[in-house]
Amino acid sequence: MLARTNSPMSAAAAEHPWRAQAFGDAVAAQRSALVLVILAAFVRYLWVTLAMYCALLFSVSCAARAFGAPPAADGGDEEARAGRGGLSAAAIAAAAPAFPYEPPAAPAPGDCPVCLEAMKAGEPARRLPACAHAFHVGCIDMWLDSHATCPVCRCHVVPRKGGKEPPEGPALPSSTEPPLPPV
Repeated sequence: MLARTNSPMSAAAAEHPWRAQAFGDAVAAQRSALVLVILAAFVRYLWVTLAMYCALLFSVSCAARAFGAPPAADGGDEEARAGRGGLSAAAIAAAAPAFPYEPPAAPAPGDCPVCLEAMKAGEPARRLPACAHAFHVGCIDMWLDSHATCPVCRCHVVPRKGGKEPPEGPALPSSTEPPLPPV
């Protein structure tokens, strides 16, 4: 005689074997759904954390700008500009005076290397004395406010006091090994 179990699943499985498989599929589907819910909660937690971190960085940077040193009233923060390596407005005007741009006779395009726009006849421009590169006044003034070199070739606009430096930059020490052949 067969022993009967009190489990409703075993009775149902004995009567209808397809129900056992359906029950197993339902359990697997519930486990999959649970894993997806946990994964979605984790991803949402990461996004919320990332958003809070970005908000914190934004507020810290705004606070740093708000509580930082106010700019000088005359705009002559020479110490800060010297720390950045830039030139004052007077030094820029003395080194490269503004002139109305006239396109060259050759068909070569006269584009400003900073903003990449064409320079039109009569626009105010500056030509750097060391390398003869020409720029829009606004473009090169913004660049020279924080740099003391040409944005194209990196030669110094105003010669350094410590001595002359070639336009290519400081000379590298020569080594005893011969240079590598060209590729």
